[in-house]
Amino acid sequence: MKVAHYTKTPAETVEHGATGVTIREVITPADGAPRFSMRVFEVAPGGSTPRHGHAWEHEVYVAAGRGVVWSAESADHPISEGDTIFVPGGEEHQFRNDSDELFRFVCLIPNPS
Repeated sequence: MKVAHYTKTPAETVEHGATGVTIREVITPADGAPRFSMRVFEVAPGGSTPRHGHAWEHEVYVAAGRGVVWSAESADHPISEGDTIFVPGGEEHQFRNDSDELFRFVCLIPNPS
């Protein structure tokens, strides 16, 4: 078992088209998690992830703040603390912080087989 505050994992700056985004990979295969990894993203005011897509799904929980999730399939959706988002594999998407406060979300993804 692993029990740790998310801030004990160092934040890394997300590159490759992101602006004002950090990631903490808080649970990974290195922790003994064979199927899923958990990541905590923080998006600064005005920041965003790049528009991107990939084969795997995302399960997302908004832990703090508010923002917008964009999808090529369904355009912009305002999201805020307590919301959950499912992004199917293959769907282009983006998370943006359109507020003046920090936007934090938890993202679960499957580990490679």
